[in-house]
Amino acid sequence: MKNKIYDVVIIGGGPAGLASALYAGRARLSVLVLEKPEVGSLLMAHKIENYPGIAGSPTGKEIQSLMKKQTLDFDVTYVNATFLAFDFSGEHKIVKTDGDNFKTKSVIIATGWAKNESKKLPGEKEYLGKGVSYCATCDGAFTRNMTVSLFGSGEEIAEEALFLTKYSKEINIFIVDECHHCDESIMNVLKSNEKVKIFYSSKLLEIKGDEYVEELVVSHNGEITTFKSQFAFLYLGTKSLAELYGEVAPLDAQGYIVTNEYMHTSIEGVFAAGDVRSKVVRQVTTATSDGTIAALEAIKYVLKKAHQK
Repeated sequence: MKNKIYDVVIIGGGPAGLASALYAGRARLSVLVLEKPEVGSLLMAHKIENYPGIAGSPTGKEIQSLMKKQTLDFDVTYVNATFLAFDFSGEHKIVKTDGDNFKTKSVIIATGWAKNESKKLPGEKEYLGKGVSYCATCDGAFTRNMTVSLFGSGEEIAEEALFLTKYSKEINIFIVDECHHCDESIMNVLKSNEKVKIFYSSKLLEIKGDEYVEELVVSHNGEITTFKSQFAFLYLGTKSLAELYGEVAPLDAQGYIVTNEYMHTSIEGVFAAGDVRSKVVRQVTTATSDGTIAALEAIKYVLKKAHQK
């Protein structure tokens, strides 16, 4: 799965994402949906009476389950993952998550309403740009002869840690889980490097310092420990919407993505649909409408690119 190049990666498994998946899958595109089970506005609805054609006041969860089941008839793939970042530097777009990184020809952002500003860890916002970073390949050159720490899991954190070995004096990798699922060859290189220490079952609790980051409070194997560190690279899904999508499109004052009526963002081949969009009405019906349009545009984009080769 990791080396496959998808026609479209859809970020979000709510009504907009599922409508997009249905249309793209039915058009015989290879479709990957990144979802977080049990998360989303639709799932929280205990009763829905205004979705056309669906009578009997089903729960939001029941409607979402029906939508997802319908997409499976068209070979749509689902992965439980947290979206972290994009990489548009190569021939194909790369969607980075806390699991694997996925290559794709197009992207549909369908992550729902702007609600993740509150996910910041204590000290994260205060030290952003002062030792807190979300990109080692961007800021690694600033870590020469420093002690740095990385938090998260998956392919992204391993690749970023490997990059830092060119600059940093000491590298602490804190893995959320008891084990780390990524490319074995990369992990072997990291484990053989005397600069690198790997800690499993670890959770970042707080970032401390004066003008810049100096200490990190970490729960490691159930015990709270303070580590000296001058940089904290975070791959935890704590970015704000502006940090996640600022390179893709302008955001309105409330943090929603601004698109045109065809769901286009500022990046060719990247679309946004549903409640994450800047618009007036946010309902299940409007989300599925957005998802339909985004998928049709993605289909046209992928087919057009194929004919240009």
